[in-house]
Amino acid sequence: MLLLLLRGLIWGTQIPVEGDPIQHLNRSSAEPVALIGDLLSDARRFENGCSVLVAVRRIAGRPVRGRTEFSMRPCPERLLQGWRVRATGVLRRPSPGPHRLLPGPAERLARQGSWSQLRVSELQVLQRPWTPVADARRTIADRLQLVAGEERGGLMAALVLGSAQVPLPAELRQAFRLAGLSHALAASGFHLSVLLGACLSLGRLFGRGIRLLLAGGALMLFLTLAGAQPSVVRAVLMGTSALLIRGSGERSRGFGVLLMSLSVMLLIHPAWARSIGFQLSAAATAGLVMSAPALEARLAAALPGALVWLAPALAIPTAALLWTLPLQWLHFGSAPLYGVLANLLATPLLAVLTLASMLLALLSLWTPIGLIQGLAWPVQWLAGILISLVGWISNRHLLTRQPKLAQALTTL
Repeated sequence: MLLLLLRGLIWGTQIPVEGDPIQHLNRSSAEPVALIGDLLSDARRFENGCSVLVAVRRIAGRPVRGRTEFSMRPCPERLLQGWRVRATGVLRRPSPGPHRLLPGPAERLARQGSWSQLRVSELQVLQRPWTPVADARRTIADRLQLVAGEERGGLMAALVLGSAQVPLPAELRQAFRLAGLSHALAASGFHLSVLLGACLSLGRLFGRGIRLLLAGGALMLFLTLAGAQPSVVRAVLMGTSALLIRGSGERSRGFGVLLMSLSVMLLIHPAWARSIGFQLSAAATAGLVMSAPALEARLAAALPGALVWLAPALAIPTAALLWTLPLQWLHFGSAPLYGVLANLLATPLLAVLTLASMLLALLSLWTPIGLIQGLAWPVQWLAGILISLVGWISNRHLLTRQPKLAQALTTL
């Protein structure tokens, strides 16, 4: 695994492939170009425009490979994942960030395999193919936000699909980041463990075969809805391995399952070694597997008898934080040390809210909206409590840190 990690870190940097749109910019950056491509996501909307990542198929009638980002002002009424479009505009290089800790469009797009942007002047939709997975994601997000509002419904949808699939208000994302709870909005092993735990508990009523079938279905459903993000793939591989080992009557070793899962990921996609999501997910899981049990035992021995129940609640976030601290300092320049307290307060509520949101999301695909509104009331109430808690924690952080942050940004 270490050899695969080194290979990915040293040689895993993504570079433009032959025929990438950036090569057309080098030839004539001032002249408009016409290209045909497939939208890789729904358009992200802003105050006065929108953008969307596109897999380019043809430029000036010639077949090419690569990606670019459309930048449109004003934004068309609808641009959905999977649509094939023809666009005309001027290609340009995205602007880099002012500092390594403040990445700009160039760094953001490079992580997605794109090195150019197209400022669109004309756009025409050529095909609207059937996209069942994208349609299901869109239906879940739209219906939850319709019945619970942009903030609460968006949070509920993010707990099911991950924030990469759901447009969330910037203030909500910022509050979760400042509170040290960004992982709650990213589809990861926590969300899968809640879903698997419910399926395995339910499966005990029907026997071993049904239990494994329910767990396998939950794994595939989670991967399908959340998408093949590094943290999701890692969680699904580990969950699948553990289920297969337990199903054969053997006992799984967490560290061995983690190493095998990470090795498979790096064999298939070496560039993931440079992904921040992959690094944080791997480090946090290693902390949970290797350090959390010993830390829990020490805390249980040190805490008074009435507070022994706090040992696992404190050990899990502490182990994850300690193992991810170096990466957080490296990539973000800081780390929320109060995240242990934030996780201690939020995790019980987050677990219940995640499971309830998942059940509501599945019902929203087939149930009339009127019934969903009735069922959603207690769930959105829980979402409101979590948002208030996160807002309180993040505001406490701002009261103590905002002056230093503002001074640092001004100096930079």
